[in-house]
Amino acid sequence: MTDSITVETKPIASEPASHTPIIRVPRQRRVRRDRRTDILQTLAVLLEDPHCDRITTAQIAKKLDLSEAALYRSFSSKGAMFDGLIEFIESSLLDLFAQIRADEKLTNVAKIQVMTSVMLDFADANRGLTRVMTGQVLMKEDPKLTERMTRVIESLETGLRQAYREAVLAGELPADFNSSARASLVMNWVTGRWLRFVLTGFKTRPNGVSPVTLEPFFA
Repeated sequence: MTDSITVETKPIASEPASHTPIIRVPRQRRVRRDRRTDILQTLAVLLEDPHCDRITTAQIAKKLDLSEAALYRSFSSKGAMFDGLIEFIESSLLDLFAQIRADEKLTNVAKIQVMTSVMLDFADANRGLTRVMTGQVLMKEDPKLTERMTRVIESLETGLRQAYREAVLAGELPADFNSSARASLVMNWVTGRWLRFVLTGFKTRPNGVSPVTLEPFFA
């Protein structure tokens, strides 16, 4: 998914705008790109229909004006296509986490705030992918895909936990602060926002919350 648009995310803390990380998400219009990316982009767009509970290879092929055989020359199965989307989700969010944690201009607590904001903004910008992130469209697919997505969420929680621990070591949080419990709480809240976004047909935006709502997570 090399073609992208830029979506800025705003940290909850009052950090300078220049420190705001950038999310790069797929552009929906058709452009020249490789066949695999074209297929994944089409699958992501089809998933944006909240009333479609299962995508078939026939739907993807029709959307691309290709034969199903042509699809299988790029991916061995529909499961491999979903795995490609999960890989994109994982690399995008973990890369952003790494950029945020490497930003020396942000306090450690501010980094956690921005990481949380990024996960919400990513979902808001990628409706179809959010249905994958919540596992909603994976229930009728290979169970290994749900396990794969679960591992991605666990990796994100690990990133939050490490950031909390760094905040404790820096003296920004009390020495007895429970980093594991707080990281779990934040991740559960984020996935809950993702799920509500999906269940409301994308009407309740995941990042439609005020900074005051999030303050308890970072104190």
